[in-house]
Amino acid sequence: MFDFSSFKLIKNSNDFFVGIRKSALEDGYEFCLPNGFDNFPDGDFNQVRDLFFKMYRTFRKFERDNTGTNRFNLNRPDFQQNQDQTTLSAGGVSMQTEDGEVCVLYSKIKMIERVLEAYDDLAINSIQKKARRSEDIDYSQLYKYLDRAIYLDNHVIYVEAMDLPRPTVRYESTEIVNLYCYILDEIVQQLDGDVPDNIQAHSQDIRFLAQRFQDGYLTSNQSIFDKDTFGETISILKGALDNIDKNTYYKDADYWGLYEAIETFLYGEINPAQNDGGYWGIKGFSLVWEDMCNTYFFKKYPDKICYADTDIPLKEPPHPEPERQGEEPKRVGNHRANHGNNGYGNKWIYTTKSNIPYPKNRGNFGWNELLCIEFDTEPRTQVYSNRTPDKLENRDRTTARRRFPRPDLVLKIEETKNGFKLKILDYKDVPLDFYMNPSSSPKSKNKYKNDIFKQLTYEFALQQTHTVAESVFFIPWYYTAEPQHNPLGETEQNPEMKGIKIFKANFFIIQKLYLENS
Repeated sequence: MFDFSSFKLIKNSNDFFVGIRKSALEDGYEFCLPNGFDNFPDGDFNQVRDLFFKMYRTFRKFERDNTGTNRFNLNRPDFQQNQDQTTLSAGGVSMQTEDGEVCVLYSKIKMIERVLEAYDDLAINSIQKKARRSEDIDYSQLYKYLDRAIYLDNHVIYVEAMDLPRPTVRYESTEIVNLYCYILDEIVQQLDGDVPDNIQAHSQDIRFLAQRFQDGYLTSNQSIFDKDTFGETISILKGALDNIDKNTYYKDADYWGLYEAIETFLYGEINPAQNDGGYWGIKGFSLVWEDMCNTYFFKKYPDKICYADTDIPLKEPPHPEPERQGEEPKRVGNHRANHGNNGYGNKWIYTTKSNIPYPKNRGNFGWNELLCIEFDTEPRTQVYSNRTPDKLENRDRTTARRRFPRPDLVLKIEETKNGFKLKILDYKDVPLDFYMNPSSSPKSKNKYKNDIFKQLTYEFALQQTHTVAESVFFIPWYYTAEPQHNPLGETEQNPEMKGIKIFKANFFIIQKLYLENS
């Protein structure tokens, strides 16, 4: 298992990778942190450990939530040929954004996955007969042990132990089971109980057997994931596994399943030669960041959301779509999205009805309809003394060309006599310096212009009917101490961005809500 204090921390990685990988320039591992983690402490075992397990849970939840949707393409040999090298692992998953940008997820790490997958309560707890060393003597079998016997001076034969079948009942497990349950219990604690149902249902049994191993081999303060006892504990576990293997004479499939899981945990590492891809993590963290942020706002402010370009799963989605009850009843998307020509992006989006009535039909516009940029191809002459043609209901719009821009989130923040004041948020997985120093590279300069242009387009569309009070880029940020005025984060002061604000969102607050009840 990893020594978390030995990781080289990479902050604001240029290749947009978040996770752990082999260092290309030296021995050891790099832990590439999310954007905004400039103040994260180097070499702190506990903080790096906690971040690792939170990110591990985050990637697992993200994969579970999106498997089976149009966002995911499970790796296939024909698909891998033209993709980034991190897709070469058979367990990887590839996605593409609405703009067609490739995003690659590799969320499995053998050292932990093998331990979780090896758990089988029937194999561990059922009554079995296994050949084990026994101090009982079966005199009818004595002739089989003459080669092990001690011949005394008075010609007496002494046999110390025999390998005899003995029933193994619950909680009378072999040492391999106790060792395995100890490792499993340590992992369950670090994952805060976010484990498969069969493990969760037998957590007390696992804890009981884990305690038996700890009582026999370790002190009460020793732990695999403690910064002071990590090295010593791993060494003791390796020695225990070796002794158990030497002294276990009957080794069936159950034994080897546990042994290999323990061995992988104690001795394994990310190994490209073993088809691990050399990576654990995600390249293109922006999709994960979007899901985290949307989950936060849907849980905290569901009644204020007008529009969201997302289809995250939620236990109680607001305004569910009846069409989806058959297949995906617990997702927030309630309107089929218009993808354009490339077919990427969310198949469903979330929208509600606005307060603006249709000019000729009954009912009100949806917020997705108000997010419309319209270009009238018919020539017109504006007469300022006659404003009648300006009225929406008097225009002939049948030949107009339309675009429907898709901001990440539109919130109602205040109700007025004429409608609502709105807040537009777009989630950006970029470092703060990207906006403070946009001319650092031609690529950054172009993206900066595109981000500003799209945000102003969102504003323009909604300003036809409502007041846009705030327009915000929502970026991840690590805080050493919770901000005083707003625990969610702070607004960066004085960026010159056409009135668009940069909000540094507290990464761990958003992540905590994302992982709740996962």
